[in-house]
Amino acid sequence: MKILCLHGAGTSGNATKRPLLAPLAYELGESDDVRFLFLDGPVECEPARGIVEQFDGPYYRYFDRDAPHINQLRGLNRMLSTSTNTSPEDAAREILKGGLADLQSSRACDFVEHYLDQHVEEPFDGVLGFSEGASVAASLMFRRAAQGQNVFKFAIFICGLSAFASDKNAPILADETPLRIDVPTVHIIGGRDPARLPSLTLYNLCNPSLASIFDHGKGHTIPWGLSTSDMAKEIRGVIQRSRHGSSTDDKE
Repeated sequence: MKILCLHGAGTSGNATKRPLLAPLAYELGESDDVRFLFLDGPVECEPARGIVEQFDGPYYRYFDRDAPHINQLRGLNRMLSTSTNTSPEDAAREILKGGLADLQSSRACDFVEHYLDQHVEEPFDGVLGFSEGASVAASLMFRRAAQGQNVFKFAIFICGLSAFASDKNAPILADETPLRIDVPTVHIIGGRDPARLPSLTLYNLCNPSLASIFDHGKGHTIPWGLSTSDMAKEIRGVIQRSRHGSSTDDKE
């Protein structure tokens, strides 16, 4: 079982590997036979907040160097989260009301797709994306879904950001399209994450009968501690659903 891992903006595969793999590998166990392969983004950029103290550079991202960073969502997302009437899609439109620097979403998807083409003899079964990595993974999956194809058998999105259309610089929102990502997905979100609402736009883009959601209760981070075992359980569940073609309604 091969899983492609895409990191967040201003980090790297190496910086994501240590906090993610050690606890997950322990919880999943060898019997799951899961291999995680990390792909660094093609754009070198400034480090994410707090990353320098933990990991040496260089630091990368998949979107353009000048694209918005998660830190720019913090204040506005907090304000929007206080309104019980704000849908995730309305929140995304509000966040982007002032305009958006060109993300180069199509180029980011092309980069990942080229990497996948190098592994056609032993293709990836699934994808795991954190933050911007989740956005890129979902953007590529949505692009392929529009062509009637599934590029992965399942997806794991951790603190994901909205998916973006390849042909225009705009988020893909569930209330603007009937198309859905139609493979098993698990959405691991943080109750205190400034990207909580964008994470939910990603959840809403997926087939609801195949999607599950788990709130680790923390911020924009890969959770440690007690929530790790719960996260591993969700990941094990989405893998099993991809193998057996079952929906979330079939979970025990």
